[in-house]
Amino acid sequence: MTKKINTFVFEAPGGTGKEILIKLLEQKHQVFALARDAETLNITDEILKIIKGSIYNPETYQNELSKRDLVISALVTGTSRKPTEIYSKGGQQVVTAMQKANVKRLITLTAGAFDPTDPATRNFIVKYIVQPLFKNIYSDMQKWETILENSEEIDWTIIRPSRLLNGKEKIKYRVQLDHCPKGGSKINRSDLADFIVKQINSDKYIHQKVAIAY
Repeated sequence: MTKKINTFVFEAPGGTGKEILIKLLEQKHQVFALARDAETLNITDEILKIIKGSIYNPETYQNELSKRDLVISALVTGTSRKPTEIYSKGGQQVVTAMQKANVKRLITLTAGAFDPTDPATRNFIVKYIVQPLFKNIYSDMQKWETILENSEEIDWTIIRPSRLLNGKEKIKYRVQLDHCPKGGSKINRSDLADFIVKQINSDKYIHQKVAIAY
């Protein structure tokens, strides 16, 4: 039987964030979600509480965070490819707030295309188009991963999805430590959300980086 977890989701309005909320609510987990614009979510449920605030202003969520069991970070930059600190500076705010609240478990997202040791990044399109195009975002994601690697008090899991698409769940996806499964290049947000939510009752990938793709 799946244990019901009291979960806090950061930056829920993004496409992946919405899919995570839907999956959490389907499984009847109590959910608190931070959103800069709550109206954009268009999701209502008696076990969902939406908090209007900013990740850069911990006073908007610190009190609620202290009552939760687990944090899911679905930070996104939106359509902008400009230099960003949302992962590093925003992520550090999450870690600091979790430490103050004595919340240890964190599941967070980066991406599968920025690790130069991954054979999948040697693909011409990834190496010469995707990486240069998103270099500012990938650079900040790397800083975020480094912050977590140095955060001994946090039981983190980093999930590195391949190219994100919209679409119905297929369920049959592949996961692999660190590097993208061979031949994998995409994953639906709905299946990514399925994998994320499955981790909230699992310690299999604590202090691990996991890539996911079809």
